[in-house]
Amino acid sequence: MNTIIIDWRGPYLYDDLFDIRDKEYGLYLATGKLPYQREALIQYCGITTRSFYTRLKEHHKVHKITQKQEFWLGNIVYPSNISKQDLEQAESLIIYFWQPELNERGRISVPKPITLMNKWFKKNGEPRYRQHTLLKDLDDLLSWDGELWRSGNLTVWHDE
Repeated sequence: MNTIIIDWRGPYLYDDLFDIRDKEYGLYLATGKLPYQREALIQYCGITTRSFYTRLKEHHKVHKITQKQEFWLGNIVYPSNISKQDLEQAESLIIYFWQPELNERGRISVPKPITLMNKWFKKNGEPRYRQHTLLKDLDDLLSWDGELWRSGNLTVWHDE
């Protein structure tokens, strides 16, 4: 079974993405509200092999998020030799488990067995000691063995 570790940073506003055009090859989460929704949610999960800015400026779905639009950018830190297949596998797991509204096709495809560890950071790289409210239901650890799901959250702390 494949294991992938993702460092997520955010939230970014759309205009912030212009300043980080050099980062590429990763996952992203688009959050906010669709016109008929009362609360902001993760609306879309996707991957890019180009810069996040280039991918999201021409994206066909994220512009449907009309209020409180924000982005979380995920860099895969393990395995170090990331492939597009690894990105697709991580994306598939998140979409199937969390069922984002704008990922219609991905919500029905059962992912291949994989374990995904999500680590959360502020935009400046500082670790998040508490989960951002919007992402509270996306577990830090998510594992699918083809038969059973396992999930949980990791406590972030440091020894002073």
